[in-house]
Amino acid sequence: MTINESIKWAAVQLEESCERPLYEAELLLSHHLQKDRMFLITHASDVVHNFDAFENVVARRAKHEPYEYIVGSASFYDIHLAVEPGVLIPRPETEILIDLVSEIIKRENITSVAEIGVGSGAISVVLARKFSQLKMIATDICEIPLKVAAKNRDTFALQEQIELRKSNLIDEVDEEIELVVSNPPYIAEDFLLNSNVVDYEPKEALFGGRIGDELLKQIIVDVKEKEIKWLACEMGYDQKEPLQAFVNKIGVKSIQFYKDLAGFDRGFVIEFNAKTRK
Repeated sequence: MTINESIKWAAVQLEESCERPLYEAELLLSHHLQKDRMFLITHASDVVHNFDAFENVVARRAKHEPYEYIVGSASFYDIHLAVEPGVLIPRPETEILIDLVSEIIKRENITSVAEIGVGSGAISVVLARKFSQLKMIATDICEIPLKVAAKNRDTFALQEQIELRKSNLIDEVDEEIELVVSNPPYIAEDFLLNSNVVDYEPKEALFGGRIGDELLKQIIVDVKEKEIKWLACEMGYDQKEPLQAFVNKIGVKSIQFYKDLAGFDRGFVIEFNAKTRK
């Protein structure tokens, strides 16, 4: 089967699982051939060798397996990161969180940051690349994210800036930290997700409890108790009011919520009345 015929065949197979089946057919064939999409156009009549392997990746995507797991890579910010099952695929929305945190780092001359729930390492890697003075401790409670994050950290030679640590939240972080950043699990247990998410991505990185905001509230308490000045987190679109009420109850200097590109509430930045640690 030629390249052109293979793309048309794959697009038909992907009609039920993809919003843009022709586009994803081209991406999968590019991955299979290890060529860019322009090659597909200029070599449309070439025969596709090892077609069985291409059929296999198309079948996986037809079953709603995320494209990023199939190719082992995800595009994020200005880089590509290794990903695999057991690690949350980084989302474009998290780039907004990074930009907000970057503004605080520049304004406050911050040099020490902790990330809760490192996942693929997306947040820590991008921040470390942007700020050479930054020292980061990135935590996760699961082994696979720590392994994948280490791979991505090492790919960009950031070993001197990023330390990975197995920890529940920041329980194992006793160093002086100026800012904590996190994209934690914040989805309610009974919320219905698409098959490509709930059937493949790690549940421990998605669901934040029965209501969904339990882990967010615990992070806020933990950061406050450790007398860290800044906390920046993603959250669910419907969690602004309960989180506002929660911080009003426990007391913070300020909380600012931000929206994603679709206009939904997506996260917050808290400034605590941090004391000087002895």
